[in-house]
Amino acid sequence: MTLRRSRLARCAVALAAAGAAAAGCSAQPGTAATVDGTRISENAVDDATREWVEVSGQQVSASQVAHTLVQAELFEPIAREHGFGYSDQQVTQTLTDVATSQGRPAPGSLSPAVVDLARFVLQQGEIAQSPEADRILGQLGEATDQAEIEVNPRYGTRDAAGQIVPTSYDWIHRQPEETPAPPGG
Repeated sequence: MTLRRSRLARCAVALAAAGAAAAGCSAQPGTAATVDGTRISENAVDDATREWVEVSGQQVSASQVAHTLVQAELFEPIAREHGFGYSDQQVTQTLTDVATSQGRPAPGSLSPAVVDLARFVLQQGEIAQSPEADRILGQLGEATDQAEIEVNPRYGTRDAAGQIVPTSYDWIHRQPEETPAPPGG
């Protein structure tokens, strides 16, 4: 009986260690990323991914959404400072207009994460057409460089440019497929 308990204990320790390793960088289980201590949950990324597809019809990966939500966390105050702010109500109305213009049902309640995602897309699009685009986007680059950003490996890794790129595993062989552009970026 003692040998069996010992094996069970070792298995439990091994499983706990594997779970900790799978959690990656996240201090809290279920964390997709943190930006200067602000947590972006896996549920938020999943909700935003699903809702974005439902509203826009545009296929995006959870990795792309996680990257955009990280950027949105840093970009929103910069964009607002330069007069490119959108209220939750304006963003929600825009998403409703997009859905109905494409013959999709108007969304019911939307998650805060998809509102943040859409706000980023709206701000980025408007700023890109602004004469101050280079300066404002440069501020985003500086903010990204200075931010403490951690990404759960499930959603990718940060490359030298600070972009979140999907994690690739050498032991998984997939057929090449076209990757859709990230929402707004």
